[in-house]
Amino acid sequence: MKRKIEFFEIFLSMLSFTGALLANYYAGRYVKAIGAKAPSLHNDLLLSWLPRLNLSELFIWGFAAFIIFAMMASILTQPERIPYVMWMYALLISLRAFFVLLTPMGVPPGIFEINNSALFQKVRNHLTFGNDLFFSAHTAMPFLGFLIYRRRHIRFVFLALSVILAGCVLIARFHYSIDVAAAYFITFALVRLHQEKIEPHYRNLIRRIQ
Repeated sequence: MKRKIEFFEIFLSMLSFTGALLANYYAGRYVKAIGAKAPSLHNDLLLSWLPRLNLSELFIWGFAAFIIFAMMASILTQPERIPYVMWMYALLISLRAFFVLLTPMGVPPGIFEINNSALFQKVRNHLTFGNDLFFSAHTAMPFLGFLIYRRRHIRFVFLALSVILAGCVLIARFHYSIDVAAAYFITFALVRLHQEKIEPHYRNLIRRIQ
C-alpha cells in the first residue's frame, strides 16, 4: 500500500539535497586549489595491471544514464519514496564531500583529459573538480541505488551501472583503485548506519511534525 508523502518530508529532502550539493561544490573548489599541487600516487597495484584506455565518453554519458534511470525508476515505480531517495543521496554526497576535504591528492598518472566535452564543460565547475578523488561518486551513487531501491530488476541495473562505471574510472585513470574499493564499503556502511541509527529518529521526527 502506497503511503502519502507529507509536505515536510518533501521539503526536508529537497533542503538536504541542496545542502549536499553546496557542500560538494565548496569541498571540490577547496581540493582543486590545493590538490593540484599534491603529488600523484605511482604505486597503485591494480592500475599497473589494467590497460589504459580513453573512456571519457563512457565516464560522462554513463553517469548521465545513471541519473536519468534513477529519476525514471523513482517516478514510475516508487514515487512515494522519492523524498527518502533524495535524503539518502544527500547523505552520500555530504559524506563524500567530507572525505574529499580529508584527502586532497594529485590525479592518477596517465589520466585522460575530458575538458573538451561540451557537456562536461557545462557541469565541471559545479559538480566535479579533478582532485576530488576519494571516494568515487561514479561507483558509489549507482551502488546506493542497488541498496535502496526495492524492485529486483531495477536494483541489478544499478549494480551493473556501478560495476561498469567503476571499471571505466579505473581504466581511464580517473580514480585510484582505493577510491573505487572504498566507495562500495563506505556506501554499504552508510546504508546500514542509516537503517540502524538514523532512520528511527528521522521517522519519529516526521511523525511528531505531522
